[in-house]
Amino acid sequence: MPSFSSDERQLLQDSLQDYFLNKYSLEHFRELSKPEHPNGFGQSEWKEYAELGWLAVAMPESAGGSATGMTELGIIMAAAGGALALEPFIATTVLGASALEKAGNADQQRLLGDIAVGSHTLAFCHSEPDAGYARDYVTSTATQDGDNYVLNGRKSYALHADNADSLIVSARLGKGDGPLSLFLVPANTDGVERISAPALDTRRGASVSLKNVSVPNSARLGDGDNDMTAVIDEVIDRGVLASCAEAAGAMAAVTEQTVEYLKTREQFGQPLSKFQVLQHRLVDMSISTEESRAATHGALKAYDDGAPDAQSKIWKAKVQMAKSARYVGGQAIQLHGGMGMTDELAVGHYYKRLTMCETLFGDADWYLRQLALKA
Repeated sequence: MPSFSSDERQLLQDSLQDYFLNKYSLEHFRELSKPEHPNGFGQSEWKEYAELGWLAVAMPESAGGSATGMTELGIIMAAAGGALALEPFIATTVLGASALEKAGNADQQRLLGDIAVGSHTLAFCHSEPDAGYARDYVTSTATQDGDNYVLNGRKSYALHADNADSLIVSARLGKGDGPLSLFLVPANTDGVERISAPALDTRRGASVSLKNVSVPNSARLGDGDNDMTAVIDEVIDRGVLASCAEAAGAMAAVTEQTVEYLKTREQFGQPLSKFQVLQHRLVDMSISTEESRAATHGALKAYDDGAPDAQSKIWKAKVQMAKSARYVGGQAIQLHGGMGMTDELAVGHYYKRLTMCETLFGDADWYLRQLALKA
């Protein structure tokens, strides 16, 4: 798999930081996250990301992509996390695009080109209300009806499913214990009902109900009757990696903002940053951030190298990220005092995003149990 050189990765990181520093202020974030905003993210920004090539970084060359690995995508996610970017990177360019690339046939993968240019968004609708974090729990069904499949079932809250152009839906063929398949379903198909809601961090999504949704046979991803459990597992692992990278960027940003805040607040005639006990807490925040970043970097490299222990490293990175996110977010709030939870400062928004990243695709306890089972 080709990848960027170290210099190219640095250029990518520099361009990302420059863009978000100049174009993605806290005021802009607030504007996009207002309940009355039609999309909950910046559509013009999404187009700009496409023009800059960010949406196509990890896509195959046949889709106009760079065919690089998750490491480059991780650089983008870290920058997005540092800026609190609301656009559907994880839903579309990580989960949705990965499902199409891993499971779709040549005709279906043509949609990747539309994703790369920012003209089509996806939502990955897999988790179900009674599943917990189990990846293989699917009761939704797809029944053959001539040249069509009829889908029935319910899906839990999925990122950006409220306004995605298409949904990638998991369902079992024929009955509840049939092979697991994936279907590409236009969001406006009859029988698709989306119940929209904002998450804790204001990002939007929706739970999805499928009632006798009829789609052509060509909507089923791939050719043949292959079970897609392994593909779904890999797609979710890529989502875990992306959320770890995003959280690392958010932790670095909120730690830096906390340092600057303590330099401006005074007690007993001195800036709070002069007090040794607070300095120690800032150092601990930096160390915790670095622990998560290092674990994520190792997991990204293992995945891109195809290492046999890649999944274990991804799950360990998730456990470390969850631990670090809780600590860094909590310390940032405490060191800001009551101001930390107000909308006036960004720290409260970082805390909420880190809280979401902590449990996205499974919490630390779930991954620790899976690691114990693999040991």
